[in-house]
Amino acid sequence: MAQVLKPEVRARIEAAALRCFADRGYPGTSMAAIAAEAGTAPANLYRYVADKEALFAAVVPPGLAARHDELLDTRVAALTEGPARRTAAADELLEFWLDQRLAVVVLLDRAEGTPLAGYPGRFVARLVEHAERSLGSPPPAAAHRVLEVVFDNTRRALASLLRTARDRDEARALVETFWRYQVPGLEALLAHVRATGAARNE
Repeated sequence: MAQVLKPEVRARIEAAALRCFADRGYPGTSMAAIAAEAGTAPANLYRYVADKEALFAAVVPPGLAARHDELLDTRVAALTEGPARRTAAADELLEFWLDQRLAVVVLLDRAEGTPLAGYPGRFVARLVEHAERSLGSPPPAAAHRVLEVVFDNTRRALASLLRTARDRDEARALVETFWRYQVPGLEALLAHVRATGAARNE
């Protein structure tokens, strides 16, 4: 008689895998570690999933990156719009981060060894492109490099805040506080780059 697979056991295994991937990264996570985190025998995992790769795809689905990019683009575009639109776009992105908290941590900072390994670099490049587009002309090499560092630090900070938050409410408070620091700082940096470029062109 075939054994019945229990949805609650599958959910426990997937939750354990996501915690392990977020804490240790894909290469640093073994099926044995996931089993221990899930409170089950390693052999039991293979009743629910073929291998670690399939388990990763189940908890960090391929469509996650595309949806994240879409929300990120909307959030950045809204920064130049009215307060209501800015708030709505920020809320939508934040809710996505809170709903997919550990999967976003993996996407931003723990995806090495997976099909999503290039995402952190693409995230930084996407934000640099948005920032430079807002300037109207290519910035000096120094400003470009500073933007790369700023957005790479943004990526790491967001991943750390989301990973270490004790619960959804704390994660929300941490990200909102981070935005209070980050957005004005970025606006000041871009204003400086614009002013420097204008001075050079006089």
